[in-house]
Amino acid sequence: MTHQPYFSGFDPLPSDIESSLMVEAKPLYLNSEGSADTVVICLHGFTGVPYEVAPAVKAIAATGLTAVAPLLPGHGYRHRPDQEREFARITKAGMLAAARQEIARAREHYSHVGMLGFSMGGAIALSMAAEGLLDACAVVAPALRLPLRGELLIPLLTWLPFVLPAKPSEPFHLPVYEFHHSWALRTLWQLRRHARRQLPQIRCPLLGVHSQNDLTVPPVVLDLMQSKVPKPVETVWFNDSGHVMLLDKSGAEVASTVTEFFQHHL
Repeated sequence: MTHQPYFSGFDPLPSDIESSLMVEAKPLYLNSEGSADTVVICLHGFTGVPYEVAPAVKAIAATGLTAVAPLLPGHGYRHRPDQEREFARITKAGMLAAARQEIARAREHYSHVGMLGFSMGGAIALSMAAEGLLDACAVVAPALRLPLRGELLIPLLTWLPFVLPAKPSEPFHLPVYEFHHSWALRTLWQLRRHARRQLPQIRCPLLGVHSQNDLTVPPVVLDLMQSKVPKPVETVWFNDSGHVMLLDKSGAEVASTVTEFFQHHL
């Protein structure tokens, strides 16, 4: 099966692709001295781009580890027609395949591979941890559950193609798609269900970071992780922030917490 392409953090973007993407969508790769054997892959969230996880990429690299942030399938396009066409094509299988491929690329050069996932990226990262592909995993506001309305309506309505407006309201720059496509929402719902089912298979060190004031992903997801993962789960709360935690008020502290976790376990 041929999956929708993603853009790896280990490769330069083709010039024709780069011109079709948002400036902030370019994959990130930061390599510091002393990081020859360790890398952390950072996954952005639903409708988002690597810019969302850039503070963590920079903080991780500053400590001597390599950090990379790919652009996931269907995300980051500059123009609305491209956005709607590509976003409608994302699938659960394609998202998981992209993460597996980025890990395989990492394993070509690094013995120790960790993964940080934000929101949807958190659900993907947990799935990769459950498959035994990671040496350590950290998730920020992992999308294991959605707001109640989404939990109920997405499986009922998303077999029909339609678009919903979703303009960001955060008081900081957030380059995301300003809409949700019904088929993409279905993929998000499937990813969160898949990750939840895989939690009992996780054996690597695991960190969960969240905010009680997150209106997008219910805070109960950390309790869910602690109840389902057989090993102890480290948890840290930053309640001054909302959902996009790495860019919000506590962003520097979140990035530092994640970085310290990977330093310790990798």
